[in-house]
Parts: sequence; C-alpha cells; structure tokens
Amino acid sequence: MKHDPAPAAHLAPEPMRDAITEIGADGALLKRFAASLQQAPYYSVGRTWDDYAPAYRLGLRSWRRHPGEEFETIAAQLERDWKATRGASRLGWVEARGAVEAAWQYCAMEAASRQDAARRADRNA
Repeated sequence: MKHDPAPAAHLAPEPMRDAITEIGADGALLKRFAASLQQAPYYSVGRTWDDYAPAYRLGLRSWRRHPGEEFETIAAQLERDWKATRGASRLGWVEARGAVEAAWQYCAMEAASRQDAARRADRNA
C-alpha cells in the first residue's frame, strides 16, 4: 500500500508544504485519468497506464511552469521535454501528445474556474 504524502503537508517545513500538497493532488488527478484512459480519444489499443502516466505528469508539470499560456505555443518544447522525460513509456510524441494536452487543458479549466469563482466572490462581498 502506497503512502499518500498529502496528509502530512501540515508537518512539512514551509518550502516543502506546497510540493507535498501538489503530489497528493496530482495523485488524485492521475487516478481520475487512469480510470478513464481507455475511453480517451487519444488512447491507443494495447498501450497501458504505464505508457500514458508520464505524459499526464508532463502535462501537469508543464502547466505549472507556463500557467496561462496556450498549449500550442509551447507544444514544440513539450515534444522535446517528452523525449527527455518519457522514461520506459512506449509512446512516441504523436501518441503521448493527447494525454499531455488533456492534463494541460484540465489545469487550464480548473484555473479559469477558480478565477471565475473569485470574481463572483468579489462581486458578492
């Protein structure tokens, strides 16, 4: 049984707190992606979660490095990043791109939703 580090975030020193919370949040999100992988439009029959997980992680990490940017503006950089971070994944960039973009777009939608909620809260305050 894997230990989920997120509950210990309150015990971590300040600089590590956000990183630990992020790992826990990413783990929950990755589980959601894993559960629906075979229904994803970019899924290739015969591929496994182990093939796609690094692509999802790249999408999540890259959004954090480039928040607010359009996926297409850094797609070439992401392709280079994929070659360096794919590990044992059998996916080439063409196959991995859909999962990277799905994670990226999920983050973009969540950020937009949080901004909308904050604007509504400000108007109602």
